[in-house]
Amino acid sequence: RIAYILEQKKAWPSQILAVTFTNKAAKEMRERVAHLLGEDASSRGFMPYMGTFHSICVRLLRQDGEHIGIPRSFVIFDDSDQQALVKRLLREESVDEKQFTARSIHSMISGAKNEMLSPIEYDAVASSPGQQIAARIYPLYEKAIRNANALDFDDLINKTVTLLQDVPEIKSKWQSNFKYIMIDEYQDTNAAQYRLVKLLTNEANNICVVGDDWQSIYSWRGADIQNILNFEK
Repeated sequence: RIAYILEQKKAWPSQILAVTFTNKAAKEMRERVAHLLGEDASSRGFMPYMGTFHSICVRLLRQDGEHIGIPRSFVIFDDSDQQALVKRLLREESVDEKQFTARSIHSMISGAKNEMLSPIEYDAVASSPGQQIAARIYPLYEKAIRNANALDFDDLINKTVTLLQDVPEIKSKWQSNFKYIMIDEYQDTNAAQYRLVKLLTNEANNICVVGDDWQSIYSWRGADIQNILNFEK
């Protein structure tokens, strides 16, 4: 479909947003399109907005994140950075790490972010002992990340959603830019990714998704199968 749109001059490469979930899948998608069109897949100018949700959001935030106070020089905390930070905060809060591991507490914080819940909102719904500990650590974690001039993986999507929601001219800019939006493995999108896509789609509703509800494997990280089941509606 991408090759056809480009061949028929319906859009420039920079006007197509093509998203998938893994770097491997994005690389393969890029190589297939380049092969069909006789292009160089390694060229930075070829399909600049083809990639994972996270890599696309990094590009948008590097360009426009300053509108919501995110400097272009932000660093990205990977999984080990995030685990180390939660571990330190648990120690500082005198939490028994044998009972509440850094991995489990970070997983709850990540889940809250994927549901677009702020620390205050999460605190209001935290019920189990583990969730209550996570609600205690969440605001401290956010403050520490901010002080490090960093974003974690969940922030990359959340902050892009915030940018598009809070700054109408930036939302209009990207909606005008993307004439076609295509998403792979749509059954694995979560609440934050759904809101991101909705904010980027313009009035033409020129969006095409590919997915299989029987292959949904990421419910543990917030994937909502209703996104694909309700897509046409």
